[in-house]
Amino acid sequence: MTTIKEVAKMAGVSVATVSRVINDNGYVKESTKKHIEEVIKQLNYMPNEAARTLFKKKSKIIGLLLPDISNPFFMLIARGVEDIALKHGYQVLIGNSDNTLDKAKDYISIFNSHNCIGVISTAFDHHTITELIAYQHIPFVYVDRLSEKQHGVSTNHYQGGQLQANIVIKGNAKHVLIIHEDLSIEAFKLRYEGTKNMLTQEHISFHSCLATQIEDETQFERMISGSSIDTIICSNDVLAIKVLGMVQQLNYNVPNDIQIVGYDNIPFSEMTFPQITTIDQSAYHLGTKAVSKLLNIDDKPFEEIELIIKKRQSTRN
Repeated sequence: MTTIKEVAKMAGVSVATVSRVINDNGYVKESTKKHIEEVIKQLNYMPNEAARTLFKKKSKIIGLLLPDISNPFFMLIARGVEDIALKHGYQVLIGNSDNTLDKAKDYISIFNSHNCIGVISTAFDHHTITELIAYQHIPFVYVDRLSEKQHGVSTNHYQGGQLQANIVIKGNAKHVLIIHEDLSIEAFKLRYEGTKNMLTQEHISFHSCLATQIEDETQFERMISGSSIDTIICSNDVLAIKVLGMVQQLNYNVPNDIQIVGYDNIPFSEMTFPQITTIDQSAYHLGTKAVSKLLNIDDKPFEEIELIIKKRQSTRN
């Protein structure tokens, strides 16, 4: 591996001069700078980022805290973060909290030890995470987690729930089952409330249950048949895809017997048969906007991303 000393020797300058060029710190004559850059390219020299970080007390690393990297929605956010970060010369260090506070705390400590210039978080418990990051004086931006006091990007989850309800109402829903994730998570709670209130206004019968309650297939079948369910609204696409398979195994036709709507518009929602009707909150765009805010490219205090209905074959017309 090429060292900075070898670069300096070949360029005919001191190590200090090469260091000033690499770190863009201090005056170097333009012709000398170009010559050093040519030597760096010729030798394929890669600066030791860890050493530079320790010296400068800052890095070119952004910490990204995700609650579940197995969910394609969060991977789309990560892709958006990475694309913009790399474009501006930054790398991304990803932490997967698995929705546990202890792991989230550990990753925040890791981000701090790497002198990350900031943290982008979609952590489930954003109030606690706010306290932890603020205590360590790390700039941060939230994605898809609402907070009136902090900068961030999100969508209107209450409106999203209303859009889900409107889709199934147009599909002549009579008896609806709302299958939701943990309602202690603000996004899921707001979606649920938006859906519930819209269905109530339209005097449509509905039941609700946690996603964990459909693990038992016999219990799920009783829910469907016992309440004459003809519509299922899911908190996200991962859940909607699972429900689609379960409903089809019970020999119900989708959407004629039971229509299904999801949320997020992950790529897999178009790979099922029938394809899943869903609400697109543009996960990739959420990630790109978050990096822009963290790097002060976009200084809006809070931005709401537009929701888009993706009408497909899993719902009735």
